[in-house]
Amino acid sequence: MKITENQSAQSDIQLWIQLKHGSELALGKLVKKFFNPLQNYGYKFIKDEDFVKDCVQEIFIEIWQRRERLSVPDSVKAYLLSSVRKRVLREGYRQQILKGDDEKVIQNDLSQSDFSAEWAIIEEESLHEITEKVKDSLGKLPKRQQEVLYLQYYQGLSREEIAEIMDINTQSVSNLIQTAFKSFRQNWEGIVILISWLYIFRS
Repeated sequence: MKITENQSAQSDIQLWIQLKHGSELALGKLVKKFFNPLQNYGYKFIKDEDFVKDCVQEIFIEIWQRRERLSVPDSVKAYLLSSVRKRVLREGYRQQILKGDDEKVIQNDLSQSDFSAEWAIIEEESLHEITEKVKDSLGKLPKRQQEVLYLQYYQGLSREEIAEIMDINTQSVSNLIQTAFKSFRQNWEGIVILISWLYIFRS
């Protein structure tokens, strides 16, 4: 039986509760499930695999050390993504890997990494041209718009979870998404391409 997103989220919370009670097995399951997605997300801010890997490892170490004092988050996935974002940016600045304002921080093009893996599974030749156009259009968006679309359509997060991760309110999340779609509609010929783009992310 296929596990729904809601069931998966509830399972994550159960593991979190078990972790709080000292279960190393629960910690191991969370690490196994989330380590790679967290590393991929951190890599979008700083293209240094070892640095990002260290950041993710430190987050899990800190969670284990502080487990008894931690509250149970509404979404474990959103909590971990938010933790990675904050740590990578903070440590990036502290170690002088990153410089400049936040817009410049999100300098690595979200359209060139995990998105390319999504597109790679599309074998239908008839979608190739659409895929390339989507990729090109996505790469022209401001970095914060790219990030919010990545979190919503690739990570499958709600607007509330995205707001928490990016440290903005839900209305700002909605505005970023709406502005991004407006840009797509201006550049694309017909709404069918937008529908195809959503299909690509959800396949």
